[in-house]
Amino acid sequence: MNELDFERFLKNKFSFTRGQGIGDDASVIYSEGTQQLITTDLLIENVHFRLRDIEMKELALKAIAVNLSDIAAMGGIPHYFYLGLGFPKNLGIKELKQFFQGLKNGCQQWNLELAGGDFSKSSQLCISVTMVGEAEHPVYRQNAKDGDLIGITGQTGASALGLKLLLSGKSIKPWSTRHQKVVPCLQEGQILAKYANSMIDVSDGLVIDLKRILAASGKGGHLYYENLLIPRAMKRICREYHLNEYELVLSGGEDYVLLFTISPENELQLRQEKISYRVIGEIQSKQDQLTITHNGKTIQTENNGYDHFNMKS
Repeated sequence: MNELDFERFLKNKFSFTRGQGIGDDASVIYSEGTQQLITTDLLIENVHFRLRDIEMKELALKAIAVNLSDIAAMGGIPHYFYLGLGFPKNLGIKELKQFFQGLKNGCQQWNLELAGGDFSKSSQLCISVTMVGEAEHPVYRQNAKDGDLIGITGQTGASALGLKLLLSGKSIKPWSTRHQKVVPCLQEGQILAKYANSMIDVSDGLVIDLKRILAASGKGGHLYYENLLIPRAMKRICREYHLNEYELVLSGGEDYVLLFTISPENELQLRQEKISYRVIGEIQSKQDQLTITHNGKTIQTENNGYDHFNMKS
């Protein structure tokens, strides 16, 4: 069972009558005058991070930022959050204070409030943040249309490159920083909410997250690799350290840029906005079929991206 199968299992098992539930970057709760967004993310030591690679303040900021990215992917505005924290015995009061100082910094940076949560001792550091926001018109994954253009607000592969280097014992900027520091595209998400038909944040990899839009919308797509932003410095370091550029760019996760689909007419209007993005493909009617080409040659990817629930049935 993979993550998509698990999602289908949960949606069939549990109904949700108060809005839009399982299957998007955030749940949408219908209420008078607005639509409330709720999302949660879990970070587990030695699964999502290693303490040797990141400072406690940075880790706290990242825990907030990955949730903000989900709010951004729905075109929303964040307001407050809850924290669940499992704290191991090998860390002391100094590290605990550093973590909460990072949370405080995040509250000030993104105009957020900590509303509550839970604390427990644990064998390893576990962080769960639940973020609450709102959106006037949430953008879902399921509304991609035939003929839509596929757009992206930034680079993919940089965080994965940083992680590869860190795992090999090398901390090389800006790549290591791109992995450690998440910059959620909140302003971009709010602008795109006025124009995009569907949207998702690239957290698990460009290909797997695009396939989530295609699966939710019942569509296919064509991705043009040459249209992606790939700096010469990244190409050079991939050659130097014998890393697979295609794998990093197409399958590397944790870039947290926004991937969206938009009609050609709305894309013309989007050009007037102060937002940086690239058109990298198009939506087609062939359901669940994704073609990736590089200067006319088809690319086959062995690794689609990170699957949180890759388990034998």
